[in-house]
Amino acid sequence: MEQLIIKIGGDMKKDLKKVFDDPSKAKTNTHTLYLKNTEEFHKLISPKRLNLLMYIIEHQSEKKTISEIAKELKRKQEAISRDAIMLEKYNLIQKIKEKQMTYLRAIYKSLDIRLANA
Repeated sequence: MEQLIIKIGGDMKKDLKKVFDDPSKAKTNTHTLYLKNTEEFHKLISPKRLNLLMYIIEHQSEKKTISEIAKELKRKQEAISRDAIMLEKYNLIQKIKEKQMTYLRAIYKSLDIRLANA
């Protein structure tokens, strides 16, 4: 998947109807995450989580463990793990376990955040 679009207050049914009525309006290589309101957005994307997500996207070609990421971002390993759980819950990242190591990988190459009706 190339790009994630996050819509705050968007209407998923309306968007799906548009694509159903005219399939040429479908955007290829994208996925849309609909959030109800800004509170849900702030819960998901805190400044620290956004920084973590940007770091993972920017270092996509490198295999980085949670402890390596924590050291580079100057954060506690527990905080990175906790944030990774939330980002994984919303399918923004993927945890890859190899033996005793856990690596974080971004699912999308870019994010596009839009307000309602955008």
